[in-house]
Amino acid sequence: MSSTSTETSVAIIGAGLSGLTAAHHLLAASSDSQPPKVLVVDKGRGVGGRLATRRMGDATLDHGAQFFTVRTEEFAGAVEGWLSAGVVTEWCRGFSEPDGYPRYRTEGGMNALAKHLAAELKGTFGAEIVTRQRAYAIIPGPEQWAVAYDAATREPDEADALIATAPVPQVLELFQAGATVLDAEVASTLEAMRYHKVIAILAVLDRSPGLADPGALQRPDHPVFTFVADNQAKGISSAPAMTFHLSHGLSETLYDEDDGAVLAKVESEIRAVIGTAAVSEIQVKRWRYAGPVTPQPEPILVAATKPGPLIVAGDGFGTSKVEGAFTSGVAAARQILAGANRS
Repeated sequence: MSSTSTETSVAIIGAGLSGLTAAHHLLAASSDSQPPKVLVVDKGRGVGGRLATRRMGDATLDHGAQFFTVRTEEFAGAVEGWLSAGVVTEWCRGFSEPDGYPRYRTEGGMNALAKHLAAELKGTFGAEIVTRQRAYAIIPGPEQWAVAYDAATREPDEADALIATAPVPQVLELFQAGATVLDAEVASTLEAMRYHKVIAILAVLDRSPGLADPGALQRPDHPVFTFVADNQAKGISSAPAMTFHLSHGLSETLYDEDDGAVLAKVESEIRAVIGTAAVSEIQVKRWRYAGPVTPQPEPILVAATKPGPLIVAGDGFGTSKVEGAFTSGVAAARQILAGANRS
């Protein structure tokens, strides 16, 4: 992916909300008559990251991010567009008690939002999105960055600027593998970042569990399940299907146990939620980097400026959660565009 004198190339590692948003903003907001050439690459089978949805028979279950809220004008503008397009809808305005503050879901599951953004990037802007490619190293060259992969199915990609939106521990591994030397303060900041582990349990039922509207329990201080949702009541599944998020503490304790041990530990608590409903299928999903313990205060971190901008972004920066991921992606794109406009 080489650049020319009139075209800037940008590689983005990670096709979650931050990476897709950065790509979209780079292409939509570019003041150049020739927008940058943008590549988004992800190790997963598809786009989305923690905007994750799974099918189990007739059931559809969100097992990463469950909903999102809006606090900033810029994110509100994006959400307004998604509402108009029928991509997202309001789910509720509170869980145990209504508070008047909208929580939004995506039609068909949260992953559908990522697919919508990816389709726009490819169809409207001509961005290249590559999945099933695990980046192995970020390598500084004389004039450009290179992204190398741990399989022989793709040659390294070169770019004038690079945005890394994967969880920070994974980004640090890419730097180390590529002998990317960081400023001591930058390195210290990144190395100090820690993430929560979260275990999600997905269960398809033979009948509704009968949860009160809106079909979810949000319990931040509960020792076992901090969030429980019936995806049918949520409006994304044709069958009763439960998502249980274990607490951070219990997830940490059970993370390396096998699925049977995890399920045995929480079986009684599941039964207390679903009542007389029977479980027809159950799965365990693990998120090693579910979210930052303490997000960095700024929405991005500029890790290097030579051979070009190297920016670390994602939901570990700024306000975390879905809106934080969006805001970080926009900030990363603006940093690159500002540099391009000055050159």
